[in-house]
Amino acid sequence: MLSVNDISYSVGDKCLLDGVSFDLKAGEFLVVLGANGAGKTTLMNCLCGLNAPSKGVVSLNERPLNSMSRAEIAQQMALVPQQQETAFAFTALEMVVMGRTPFLSTFESPSDQDVEDAKKVLQQLDASALAQRDYNRLSGGERQLVLLARALFQSERLLLLDEPTNHLDFRNRFQILSQVKRSCIESNTAIIAILHDPNLAQLYADKVLLLEHGKVLDYGDRSSVMTSKNISRLYGLATTCYQVAEQDFFMPQNVLGLSLSKVLIVTGESGSGKTTALAELIANCQQQGIPLKGMLCPGVMKDGRRFSSDLVDIATNERCLFGQRTGELDPKTGTRFSFTNEGLSLGMQALDHNKVLPGDVCIVDEIGPMELSGQGFGRQIAPLMAVANSRHIWVVRPSLIEQVSRHWSLTNPEIIEADDPDIATKLMQFVSVNHG
Repeated sequence: MLSVNDISYSVGDKCLLDGVSFDLKAGEFLVVLGANGAGKTTLMNCLCGLNAPSKGVVSLNERPLNSMSRAEIAQQMALVPQQQETAFAFTALEMVVMGRTPFLSTFESPSDQDVEDAKKVLQQLDASALAQRDYNRLSGGERQLVLLARALFQSERLLLLDEPTNHLDFRNRFQILSQVKRSCIESNTAIIAILHDPNLAQLYADKVLLLEHGKVLDYGDRSSVMTSKNISRLYGLATTCYQVAEQDFFMPQNVLGLSLSKVLIVTGESGSGKTTALAELIANCQQQGIPLKGMLCPGVMKDGRRFSSDLVDIATNERCLFGQRTGELDPKTGTRFSFTNEGLSLGMQALDHNKVLPGDVCIVDEIGPMELSGQGFGRQIAPLMAVANSRHIWVVRPSLIEQVSRHWSLTNPEIIEADDPDIATKLMQFVSVNHG
């Protein structure tokens, strides 16, 4: 029914969508998940023709969307926006009846049967009591019910729902999604819904698309896409999957009062020996056959400051130049370093959560302002922490420990000063817990 082939969308020099592709069949319920600013609404606007992709093609029933008129598109799909204002005092029923507009000629009016059918749709949503009320005076949740009723009245072929559960109370969230799911099953309706709650996707979606900074992080059947690692990566929060009545649900680990992983922080100012201590630990572990993963950033010091840094993938021992001091503060990264693409790529490889297994020890040298702002390797950290029984050694400057602990919801992490005379012993004890 809908084919999205490698679409991108830019405004000026800012890329909001980058190479997004997926397909939707009749009767499928696709949920789009992503953090704020990921490009979800931009994607929805491209799917319904409000935005023309800068690159790629959206096709509806094998016809490119850009070759269709607005009326042709509206006859086959209906959009439920987050909110809609109107300058006129329409009743809720009149707003629903407007769903018939794409099928009427210029001077044709809705029939009495159209009005009766619109009432039936409101009844299906338990919203009949709203029919004669002024739409502009309805609450946000009540308006959302009316907009959904209008969309269902307009088209049962393809519905696009942009955050349909916004402003809805607990009951109506499930009422709306259950109704559109019923349309999938009974009317073979295709649904694309932007949601904020992964657990609603677990309950209703057939397929899930994870959108991260305008790119597809993962896409496919719900069971393969909805993993603790993916959800942790998407929202930057270590998340646990648990079961209720054989149904998987996701919750942040700190909300559940548990952590699947343990974190030790090595701290000290530049040149205090943090990386040297970790290099010695790695050498000792290699001698004892204890596997370590993650990245190490040995550097060159000049005038008491780090001048340049390499990056080492601890598991493979691959090494390359990572960054060099520029002398100027980069407002985007909050650092005075410029970083190489090769170094960033090697770091992503070293911190790939798919390679970290339960019980593994992973080193991150170091976590700084870039990671706290979601740049650098910030997106890799939460899914690493979602690995059960894993252990993590982070290098963090003293001034950032409180921020780092708060950002990743650490409760009383173990902290070792780089100048601690027993640092080698303490690090080895931490690493050796799972290795007898």
